[in-house]
Amino acid sequence: MTLAVVTLVLMIVAAPIALWIPGGHVSFKLLMFAFACWPVFLIVDAFQCARKARQQRLHWYQRWWLYPLVFLAYLGPVSLISELRTAFIAEAFLIPAGSMHPTITPGDRILVNKLGSRDDAIDYGNVVAYYSKGPGSPQYVTRVVALEGDTIEIRDESVFVNGKQISEPYAAFDGELPTYPNMVNMQPVVVPPRHFFALSDSRRRSMDSRMLGPVPLDYFQGVASRIFWSRPREINFSVSPENSQIGAIAWERVGMPIR
Repeated sequence: MTLAVVTLVLMIVAAPIALWIPGGHVSFKLLMFAFACWPVFLIVDAFQCARKARQQRLHWYQRWWLYPLVFLAYLGPVSLISELRTAFIAEAFLIPAGSMHPTITPGDRILVNKLGSRDDAIDYGNVVAYYSKGPGSPQYVTRVVALEGDTIEIRDESVFVNGKQISEPYAAFDGELPTYPNMVNMQPVVVPPRHFFALSDSRRRSMDSRMLGPVPLDYFQGVASRIFWSRPREINFSVSPENSQIGAIAWERVGMPIR
């Protein structure tokens, strides 16, 4: 019973620790290794307990039919904790496309921090997850470049906020120059109250606020915190964006903070 309670506690604390652990790749990988070892410890402990109990008389509650019932009863709080963790603490996302390349590449799995409130969590430069067209619609992961009250304008793919060009070392301009309106040049737009304006890092192969407009704060889901797993996908845009090949595990990206 004690080990079961400890397991439930670990399920609760694992996500917050993974979001904020300092030290970059190495410390994150050590943390994940420690959590991965816990099920092995449970198996070894159960085996040792079974060996010691061979010569003991069975108690009234040690019946074969009772163990499946205990397991089913255990699934209830486990499922509830998982749902609450996804809704209020952290959620894992698989990135299928290259709209945030090179910061986040296709095949990366990321942790999205949901602990902060909508009003406090969003800041300039944050990579955020949000519903594209309201709850239940596909979720996008892009970067915040302007907040409510800001005036944003795009001139020849350069971004100006309140009349000043912003530094964007993360932005990539691979591929052909797009012809879609607002992709290269966009007239000044004032971000409405309780909205933010978000752009993808890969500016020529993405869907973001240039097409969708400012994002309502109510659509915000969380701030992308860390890459916890990565198997890069090579996308052949000459054939189709959906045409991809999954590569080997990119260990150098595992644990990488998202900035």
